[in-house]
Order: sequence, then C-alpha cells, then structure tokens
Amino acid sequence: MGKCCGKANTKFLPATCAWILLLSATTLFFTFPCPYLTFHYHVAIPIVQGVVTFFVLTNFSLATFMDPGIIPKANPDGDKEEDFRQPLYKNVEIKGVTVRMKWCMTCQFYRPPRCSHCSVCNSCIEIFDHHCPWVNNCIGKRNYRYFFLFLLFLSVHIISILSMCIIFILDHKDQLTDPASIVTFVVIGIIFLVFIPILGLTGFHFVLVSRGRTTNEQVTGKFRGGYNPFSRGCCSNICVALFGPQYPKYRSPNKKATYISAPARSVSGGVSENQVKIYIGNNTGVPRHPNTNAYNKVRVLI
Repeated sequence: MGKCCGKANTKFLPATCAWILLLSATTLFFTFPCPYLTFHYHVAIPIVQGVVTFFVLTNFSLATFMDPGIIPKANPDGDKEEDFRQPLYKNVEIKGVTVRMKWCMTCQFYRPPRCSHCSVCNSCIEIFDHHCPWVNNCIGKRNYRYFFLFLLFLSVHIISILSMCIIFILDHKDQLTDPASIVTFVVIGIIFLVFIPILGLTGFHFVLVSRGRTTNEQVTGKFRGGYNPFSRGCCSNICVALFGPQYPKYRSPNKKATYISAPARSVSGGVSENQVKIYIGNNTGVPRHPNTNAYNKVRVLI
C-alpha cells in the first residue's frame, strides 16, 4: 500500500484502520439513517452525500497510491569513494536568499531545495511534507494536492453526516432502542473520535498552504527569519496547491535514462551565515576537502 514504502516492515495497520473506519461509518450512514432522511426531508441528501463520499475516496486513494515525488537513487555501480569526496553542501540562490543543498549519503546526490530523505521509505522526496502513517505513504510534491483535498472533503463529509445523524436521533428520541437508532449512535461515536483531529489537521494544512510552507519546514523552524523564498503570496499559494500542474514522476532506476553532469551554482551574495542557518537548521556535517570539484548528477526525463 502506497508508492513510498521502501522498507519491507513498513506498518500498514494505521492505514488499514483508516480505510475500515471511513468505509464502515459511511456504509452504516447510507444504510440506516439516510433512507429516513431522504423520505422525510429531501431526495438530494443521498445524492450530495454520495458526491462528497466519491471525492473523499478518490483523493484518499490518490494520496495513498501515488508516487509522492521519489527521486531515484544514484547509480549503485558508481564509484563508492566518490561519496566521501563530495563537499557536504552546495549553495544555490533563490529570490536573493542563499540556501544549501545537502549531499545525501544514502541516495548519493545533492538534495534539491525543500527535498528531504524519509527514514521510513528510505528515499529522498521532492518538496517533502511528511510521512503519513494513515495513508502509508509520504506526502510530497506529486500527491500533496490530493492529500489536502482529501482533508477538505473529509471535513465536509464528517460534519454533514454528524449533522444528519443528530437530526435522525432527535426525530427518534422516543425510539432510541431501535436498531436504526443504535447504529446511528455508533456512527456518531466514530465521528466524535476523529472530529477534532481531522478538523484541526485540515486547519493546520490550510494555514501551511496559504503561507507556502510544508509540515517539515514548519516543524523544523526553517523560516524563523520570517522570509519564505518559496511563497508566492496567500492567494497564489492556494491556487498552485489546488490547481497547479501535475508533475511527472522520475524514471525508475531500472529504466534507461540519460545523465547530465552540471556544476551546482555557488553564490556568495549579501546573505549572512545566520540567514542560511535559518533555512537549513543546525549544521552537523563532517569536514570535506575544500578543493573538490564535484558535480551533481541530475536525471533528465526524455
């Protein structure tokens, strides 16, 4: 389950529980309280709720099974000693701010800005947000949109089901021991268990999207200085997250690919060392040879 499950012992129990809770609560709602609400209130109730459920399941599936933006590891048949000759960092300039690309000891290339190595998947993920156990996949450049849409539609889903279940119970307050009422109480109980966490997570990611940040950048405090070189502004950030292009995935290592060697840009702008450390965090690297003329290998899609 999930494209980013590099370890054989990856735990898929949380993702399985999430699917079971979602499908069981939705099925119970459509089976018991929904027919009554349709007959006594409006025929559009199951139609609207069915459309919302469709978008919830679709985005959940895409977030779970889509490649999050895995950057394939370098050629394993390459020079093993080359890893020890590379400088730990190379500098690039983004909107006047110098940021450092770190050499990945595992994947053997310089991580692009906002890329991070996931210890669970053992892969470098482009624009890494976080590893989500509930979808058993990393959330990154290619599937973050679907994860965010899943949270939005899921919030609408649980609020609407909770509201209609409460209406059903109020209409059957003299028949609380009936099977339909008992099942409705079960659905309400399931929703109460996840109501605050889901709405809180949705609000948290909405703030991140509006600010142009990732969960990894927010948690590690990479923008304590206040300036985010990757932000396009609140409205543009939301538009790009929801309606931006769908990026292609990188070629698999077992497929024929073309390699281009290009020197990384080294910039010595008017940015202090403190500004750089704000973005990269603590520098705990090992010393490298200062005269090494290393080049970063970049895969090019053909």
